Amino acid sequence: MVLELSQQQIHLLQVSLAESIDALRDEVVHTDTRDLREHLKDTLERLQAIQREVEAQARPAAQP
Repeated sequence: MVLELSQQQIHLLQVSLAESIDALRDEVVHTDTRDLREHLKDTLERLQAIQREVEAQARPAAQP
């Protein structure tokens, strides 16, 4: 599925992802339960992958 987003929507998505990643990273660091920590790490990695995809979409296309 491909979404068409405006630059404003992309920016908002980037900010939201960054905030979510920071909060989740704090949770991973402060969680004592090993199973939960592993689940949080997996979720963090997925969010970071989405963030990389959004950043790639936000970059202007290379011009020949």
